[in-house]
This record gives sequence, structure tokens and C-alpha cells, in this order.
Amino acid sequence: MGTLPEALAGLRARRGWSQQRLADELGASRASVARWEGGTASPSPQQGLAIRALCRGDAGPPQPAFAAHGSRRARRGEALVEPDEPEVVRPRAQDPVLERLTSGNRFLTTPDATVASLVDRHRKAAATARKPPPSGMSAGKNTYTYDAHTYHTKVPPQGIAELVRHYLPDGGLVLDPFAGSGMTGVATSVLGSDCILNELSPAACFIASRFVSTFPASRLETALRRLLDELSQLRADLYTTACRECGRDTELLYTVWAYRVACPHCDCDFNLWDVCRRYGDTAREHRILTEFPCPGCGAALEKSALERTVAEPVEVAYKCCGSRRREQTHPPDREDLALIESLREQPRAARGWFPRTPLPDGVNLGQPKRHGLTTVDKFYTPRNLAATSHIWKTIHRFEDPDTASFLAWIFTSLYRRVTRFSEFRFWGGSGNTARLNVPYIFDEPNVFVSYARKAQTIVDHLATTAAGYTGRTAVVNGSATDLSWLPDDSVDLIFTDPPFGSNINYSEMNLLWESWLGRTTDTTEEAIVNRMQSKDLDDYRKLILRSLEESYRVLRPGHWLLLVFMNSSGRVWDALHSAIVEAGFVIVNADVFDKQHGTFKHFVSENTAGSDLVLHCLKPAKPDGPRRRSKARRHDIDDFLATLDPATYSQTYLHVARPAEVDTRRMYSEWVAEALTRGLEIMDFAAFRDLVNDWPERAVDPS
Repeated sequence: MGTLPEALAGLRARRGWSQQRLADELGASRASVARWEGGTASPSPQQGLAIRALCRGDAGPPQPAFAAHGSRRARRGEALVEPDEPEVVRPRAQDPVLERLTSGNRFLTTPDATVASLVDRHRKAAATARKPPPSGMSAGKNTYTYDAHTYHTKVPPQGIAELVRHYLPDGGLVLDPFAGSGMTGVATSVLGSDCILNELSPAACFIASRFVSTFPASRLETALRRLLDELSQLRADLYTTACRECGRDTELLYTVWAYRVACPHCDCDFNLWDVCRRYGDTAREHRILTEFPCPGCGAALEKSALERTVAEPVEVAYKCCGSRRREQTHPPDREDLALIESLREQPRAARGWFPRTPLPDGVNLGQPKRHGLTTVDKFYTPRNLAATSHIWKTIHRFEDPDTASFLAWIFTSLYRRVTRFSEFRFWGGSGNTARLNVPYIFDEPNVFVSYARKAQTIVDHLATTAAGYTGRTAVVNGSATDLSWLPDDSVDLIFTDPPFGSNINYSEMNLLWESWLGRTTDTTEEAIVNRMQSKDLDDYRKLILRSLEESYRVLRPGHWLLLVFMNSSGRVWDALHSAIVEAGFVIVNADVFDKQHGTFKHFVSENTAGSDLVLHCLKPAKPDGPRRRSKARRHDIDDFLATLDPATYSQTYLHVARPAEVDTRRMYSEWVAEALTRGLEIMDFAAFRDLVNDWPERAVDPS
């Protein structure tokens, strides 16, 4: 078959496939295929088997359990399934969604998926692998399931599934004590294994409980149509504009808002939109400049340093006339501005159906508060608060609890997309950085359009991945430091993705969801480094240690804890390492879990570390004494670098205008993996990058 790049290039040439077509066949991303063909990354073992089958001329890999975007219907808006019977919608609201979906701290999934029933089904230990798999994992984010609902960080479930399949070839009981949005449960549900998800955040538990539940896609489409019909008049009242060509009424798709700012040199007051746009040949080449001259005095200005005053609507978008296949954009007219003003003076939000939660002090909450967003309702424009509150009220009028919960899941999937945090991008969509930041130029989308569009992705997930679930999953809302509801030696595998030190402030980021849902995170046991919670690195280490001690207690001897982690701080790595060892685990191996896409921070921050690592930790059949660690010396780094071929670490960017460069982030991930298994202390990513940058000189003159 030759080398992998040769095999892939030959395969595509024989079949006439683009990189995207091959990616769809393999359930991967186009970026991954490009990296494989360039020799800078490798597919996962399962993807490798599929590639070999295609190269042999076989029919191709079996239909993937996690449907990729290649199977989406070509015609947008076409129903994926036949419509179902009409849903019952009551005149008055029913009980809150979470009250109908929970029993104590347990979130309902399926009737037979309780902690007690799952433990009882797995009284006998499952067979487990004796050693880790021979290579790292590679799994893309491009599936209906991954896209169904946003979360701050997610591990692609198809990658988790490959690891679970390796360690539990005959099935078993899996635990995730830091479950987040529930991707471990999705992976085990597809495989037919059973799973218990434990998570501190009520919002994350809600998201996870829907991810691991099944529901007829046809029923959700029927309920969606009913909900939109109920609110059709409000939709027209809120989002109607006049076509600039024919004068007919048409629906607004979005409105762009931009802040006015003042030049610190000449006090010239101007709207940022008027001076910071630069247009290219395509939308991807259009730019919002970060530096530009003042329109008054010509002084060089930096956008991030300018004081803001008020936000103003500067552009509206719609489709009409002969241009229904593309958006038309224009400055708002008198009627557009009059509508915005009338909604400000006479709000149309549904009383009692939107949160007024005040923002507490927080690492990620200071910037919104400085710009007047002191309560959650102020995250929304008056128009979008009216739309979201009436949708939320109508969801609660659906009689069937499951229907209401999945309609609510569509609602929470919008997250920041329909708030003032949605930074305007010429090519559409919305960024998903793990912080709450009010941008200088933001997008006010049509909530009803966004809701219906997001619903289709969830319908796709229910009709593909979720329809094949055979495993059972229980969801528990609680701290990983206390798993007293689980017996000793009762689970066969633990897969988890704990908080990465101070990287993401989950309780702060979940405040938006939890304000609508009516339950907030108890941060007492939140494992995090956060000055607002008075938690330093030692507090984080102690909380992680208590969590790992509980994991050690409930895991069967001779079985495995798989822990996904990455951080750019050597001190955070040392805290994690000491907690793992002190809890009693042995780190047998560590390798790269390549998610096949860089995060936004990877593109904009030099100090963001690279791919996550999977630490393969064994609970020995007999307790093992702690292993001594030694300090990494310069020659350890040099010896490691000497084994690398720099040509295979060339990082290319398909979607960002940035030249190829040496991927020191991936080098760091691989170095950390080696250092952990050798018992060496971990250095910061910044220090490692500096060593890599001058390594050729030291290789010539090592003195």
C-alpha cells in the first residue's frame, strides 16, 4: 500500500474523490485528511482499518455509528422523517422542565437506567485489556451528534468509543465522574455498554441526559412545527422588514450592532462599523480590523483600547425577490429603527418567563458587568428577549415531558448565539470561546430562524446516532468528590475529562443556561483554580485528589482509569500527577488524543498548548507504592527532539489566513506524554517552545 500519504492520494485519484468526500466516508474532518496526506498526523486505529479496506477495493467501511455530515439531506428544509401525530399543547404552562425530568439529584433518561439497576446488572467484573492500545487516538468533531448541542469542551464520542471498545471488548459498566455534556454516555450507548454519568452542573446534566436519550425524530419535527405555528404572529411582529428592491414585507435574518467609540487623541466620536471594515473577494476574506486610523485626526487606533458608549444597529439582512438564495444586506431604514425603538420603550418579553439573575463576581463575568450587562436578561436585545421568553413559555405548555425536554434542549443549544455575546462574522455562524465577552460588533440573529436551524441538527442526531443506542445511561447531579452512592469495586472502566486547572470556569459559563433552567451549580466542590472562589492550585489539587480517591474506590482492581487532560502549566501537570499517584493509580501510558481541529485559542494565543493527552492509569490488583519523580534535564529534551522529524510537524491552516509553521503544540503534547510515563517533572509550554526554537543551535553546540 506504500506510505499512508501515497495510499490516500492514490485512493482519491482512483475514486475521483475530494478530500472532503474521503473525510465523509471515514467520519473524519477534511483538516484531518489533509494532515494525513501531508504526513503530519495519523488516523486512529479504526480509521486505519477503514482506509485499508477502501484501498483494497472493498465496498468501504461499515456505516459509521456516528453519522457524519456527508449523509445530510441535500435540500435544506426537507423533512428527514415522516411527520407524527400532533402534540398536545395546553393553554397554561405545565411544571418546569427540570422538575419533570428529575427525581432528587437523578436525571431521567430511560425507565430501566437507574444507578441501582446498572450496578445490579454488572455484579460480575467485565473482561478488560491488560495493556493500553498501541497508538494514540484521532477523532473529528464533524458529526451530527457533536454538533447537536454546544458545550465548552467535548471529547468526540467516536474516539471515546474506540478506547472503550479496546478496554471492554465484551461490554461492561463505565463511569464518568466529570461528565460534562455526556459524550462518554453517547459512546457507550452506541457500543451497547452501560454508563453512569456524574456531573456537578445541573445544566450539563440536563444536556447530557438528552444526549443519551432516544426520542422519535418525527415527533420532534411535529412539535417544532406546532411551536413555530403558535408563535407565528409574534415572529412576524418582531422580524419583518421591507425589501429594498420590491417594497414587499420579508423576514429579517439578522441585525448587526456596533458600538460608538471616541478617539483618545481628538475626542472624535464615531461608530466603529464605519471605519474598521475591509472587504475582500469573498466573505471569508472580509475583515473587521483591529487597528485603523481615526477618521478625525488620523491617529493610529487599536480597537481593543477604545472606550465604548452605546451600541447602534448598522446593518440588516434578509432574502427576497430574485436573491432568495443569498442574503441582501442594507443599513436599517426608518421602519427598522422605529421597531427597535418601540421594543425598547414597550418590551414584549413574556412576564415571568425570562431570568433576571444578577451576575456574581467572577473571572469571566467582569467584562459584561463593565458594559452594563449586570443581569442575565440584559444579555439579550429587547427583540431577542421577547422571542426567547415566549419560546420558553410555549415549550412549557407541551403536555408530554419528553417532548418539552427536547424542545428545551433545542433552546439551550442556542446558548450565546442569540445574545449580545455573539460576535459578528462576515461568513456567518458564531464563535464558541470559553469566556463571556461583549464584542464591539455583535450579531442579533432572528431567534426563530436560529431555533429551527438548530432543531434540524438535533433531529439529524436523533434519526442517526441516537436511533442506534443499545446501552443504558444513568445521569447523577453531584460532585466527583463524593460517589458514596456507588459501592466499592463496582465499575469496569472510568473515562473522564476533568477541569483543566483554570482553563475554563464552568460554573460561570453555565450561568446563562442555569438561569433559564432554574438551578445553579454549587461551587463548593468545583475542582478549579479561581481567585473569585478563593481556590488556588493547592485547592485544585486537593479536590482532584479527593475525586480520584473516590474513582479508585469504585473501580475494580486490575481495571483502568482513562483521564483526558492538557494544560500549558508545568505546575498544573505536577498537581494532577501527584493526585493520580497519591490516589493509588499507576500511569502506564500517555498518548495524544487528536481532536482533528484546533480550538480558536490555538489560532490566536501563542501560549495555548496542543492536543489533549489520554493518561492510561491502572488500579493495580495489589496496591503499588508511589514512584519517585525526577526533574527533566536539558539533555532529556534534546534526546526527545532528536527522535523527531521536523517535516512531520508542519502545521497548516485550512480555514485561517496563516502560513504553515512548526507545530510545537503537538511536540509539547508528545513530550508531556513521554515525561509522564518516565516520571519526569513537566515544564511550562512557553519554556518548552523556547527550547524547541533554539534546539538546532544547541544540537550543533550542546555546551
